[in-house]
Amino acid sequence: MLQTLSREEQVVSTVDVLGDGMEQLKEEHELLKREMMELYGMAKVVGQDEDVLNWSVSLNYLRGKTIQFVEKMDAHSLWEDQVLFPMVRDYSGQDLEQLMALEQEHKLAHGHIMRFLQILEGASAPVNSEKAKEAAASLLEAYNVLAGHFRNEEENLFPLAEQMLMDLEQFFSC
Repeated sequence: MLQTLSREEQVVSTVDVLGDGMEQLKEEHELLKREMMELYGMAKVVGQDEDVLNWSVSLNYLRGKTIQFVEKMDAHSLWEDQVLFPMVRDYSGQDLEQLMALEQEHKLAHGHIMRFLQILEGASAPVNSEKAKEAAASLLEAYNVLAGHFRNEEENLFPLAEQMLMDLEQFFSC
């Protein structure tokens, strides 16, 4: 038998999903920012030592770390795109350009990371400094996009979502 939720049950469900999601989101942001900084540090030095004739080992290590990061980032982005952003859109009553920009940043960063992986896929050993720098440049671009993206979410989206959560909790307590 299909049971429909009352308005009160829908509000409680939304509050629970959003409250739990915001805590998870904050934790994920900290983890992703740490991992992103680690990738940035490694990518920054790739190709810089002209005496190194083959960057394959360093790039393969960086590739593995990047793939792990992408898996976490994709799950994080999926929840934002499918749950958080629509909730915030519904709450605000308008289609926020800011949310569309955040969604585009997910795609842009992902594209830079995929470019990094494609360059490595097409590179045959030994990988010289020039090719290594080209690959690393894509990863550095992804870092630049994501650094701004996380900052934007934390400064603009998080407070809006927190306000939405407080409003829903207040509404429910009446």
